[in-house]
Amino acid sequence: MLRHVNDMNGKLLYLGSIFAIVLGARGVLTLTAPPAVSAPPLQAPSTWVNATGNLAKMTSECGNLTTLSQVPGSDTIIAGVALKGLWANRTGSIWTQLGTGAGSATIVNRPLWITYDPARPSVFWESGIYNGGGIYKTTDNGTTFQQLGSITHNDFVSVDFGDPSRNTLLAGGHEQSQRVERSTDGGKTWTNIGANLPDASNHSVAPLIINSRTYLVNTTGGGAGTGGIYRTSNGGASWQQVSALGPSGSPLVTSKGLIYWPHGDGLLKSTDSGLTWTRVGSHLQTVRPIELPNGRLVALGPTNLMISADGGATWSPVGPTLPFAPSGLIYSPRRQAFFIWRWDCGNVVLPDAIMKLEVLG
Repeated sequence: MLRHVNDMNGKLLYLGSIFAIVLGARGVLTLTAPPAVSAPPLQAPSTWVNATGNLAKMTSECGNLTTLSQVPGSDTIIAGVALKGLWANRTGSIWTQLGTGAGSATIVNRPLWITYDPARPSVFWESGIYNGGGIYKTTDNGTTFQQLGSITHNDFVSVDFGDPSRNTLLAGGHEQSQRVERSTDGGKTWTNIGANLPDASNHSVAPLIINSRTYLVNTTGGGAGTGGIYRTSNGGASWQQVSALGPSGSPLVTSKGLIYWPHGDGLLKSTDSGLTWTRVGSHLQTVRPIELPNGRLVALGPTNLMISADGGATWSPVGPTLPFAPSGLIYSPRRQAFFIWRWDCGNVVLPDAIMKLEVLG
């Protein structure tokens, strides 16, 4: 069964089959078949609709609506609100706070990332900056959370899903150089393995686990020749520069194991687990792209969503004009909708912080 939509020029775009990509730690992905969904009539994308709902004007701080995340194999979208934790939405625009179960730790950081266990999406890890702890974990779909260790101010968390016990985790430090925190006991204790990165490598925010001993980290560079992507194959005892170009934010690891990392107005791409990199695409916003269930890529362009069917080499605009410059983009296969979000440095969530674009009726 195939699903299709028409772009604004009437071109037919194949969005995917019934198979859904389940995203784990952005280093491990699997292909699973969700429950059958009847094919709706073909319709063109309409307009972006405000989905902020009861989060609008919620008291917060700079950063306010910090992230959105799609729960694999589910209708649920999770929003992160600075100081107010995680909120779940399954339909419409009503958001329900997570972490309200008895004994739950209270998340008050600025949530930046959620990593889902590919075997059990009800198990996930949250990372965030400022205020409170840096890494939290839930094993009951967000009813309760446990703070992992005492580290704080963490942009990104990656988990070794090759280990059935999920013992190895990496976390990056926000705007901090030579900081790559590793845990080998499930998050109880952490050790900085970034000390062997170059002194001026700078901002090691998003370390990515390839396997139990092989990791990647993006750095922005504080001196000539020191930035770029660094790779270790010995658990951080030493690091090798594998790209002189320093990507931003978090990486996308596709269902085929390809890695895409935002850089400037394009992407850095690796087909060999981060050993070598090429730059692809142009005229894209510096925001992590997403993979559709059929393997095509979607990114944010200057005014529209951009889609690529050739691994990021070329891109075409699709859908209506973006309502604002988004902070990020996700896609829900079950809801057949794109979601974007934004924030500012005010002390409340913007009234139109979250917008939704349904691509099928």
